[in-house]
Amino acid sequence: MIENYLLEELVTFQRMGTLKKTAAHLAVTQPTVTRGMQKLEDELGVKLFDRHPNRLELTAAGELAAKEAAAVLRRQELMVNRVQNFVAQNQALTIGAVVPGPLIILKRLAGAPLFNHQVDERLVEPERVPEELTDDRLGMVFTTTDLTGPDLISQPLGVEHLFVNLDRFLPQANQTAVSFKDLAGLSFVVLDDIGAWKDVVGKEIEDAHFMYQDERDAMDEITRYSSFPYFTTNVTAADPSYHPVPANNRVERSIKGPKAELTIYVTVKRQRQTQVQPLVDRLKAAWAKLPTTPHHRGNKCAKIEQLSD
Repeated sequence: MIENYLLEELVTFQRMGTLKKTAAHLAVTQPTVTRGMQKLEDELGVKLFDRHPNRLELTAAGELAAKEAAAVLRRQELMVNRVQNFVAQNQALTIGAVVPGPLIILKRLAGAPLFNHQVDERLVEPERVPEELTDDRLGMVFTTTDLTGPDLISQPLGVEHLFVNLDRFLPQANQTAVSFKDLAGLSFVVLDDIGAWKDVVGKEIEDAHFMYQDERDAMDEITRYSSFPYFTTNVTAADPSYHPVPANNRVERSIKGPKAELTIYVTVKRQRQTQVQPLVDRLKAAWAKLPTTPHHRGNKCAKIEQLSD
């Protein structure tokens, strides 16, 4: 069995190019590196280096050995990380999402958690979800696609519906619901961290201008003292940090069409399904209390307030 320090010396030498730089990078003496190189050659039984006066360079076999050594070290590091992440996820489940809405509902349940969990506030890039779950960096992710496969399983949680808040003097405000086409050419103020919804509005509303805001306070200030339209969803009413613009300034309208709806899934590794199922059931029950249109929001807000009961 070749010791890791010999592999590290070989990989470092390939990257640094000289014994002196290799020794400095590894914080050891140059004779230590020289002895390590010789020991590695002896253990492999092949010539890894061409030795010249004041210079050492890798042979073709040495180049291959360095490439394979780097791969071995990466696999070992990945193994350590996966084991450590697995243990961490079984002590405190870390939950992420590709859109913010489900995290709002999750936090409303935080008063009575079914098991120890913590929320990763940073939204996950959709293409990274399988890797984050497989490596146990996250134990559960709210996704907008069904990722069910050999290793993962997704359950539908509910549907998030997109609304638009319009100045009441705009012609579109006279409609009970609007299409993306009706919103073409308008300027919107939008929270920057809205995940998949950002792509939806950007692609579906032609010739629109979006003024993205990093902070909720800045967003509230602009919407309150300007006439720019902004977006909400049927989940927004459950967010304690959301402060709607007074009704005499804005009207909230549904947006028509399938692209204005996102089915939200709970995605986990298959072996974790039993662990998270009680929480998933609570989330489904809470989601069922949400409104589906702006017109019903007033009737259902009271129920939203009771999500943590």
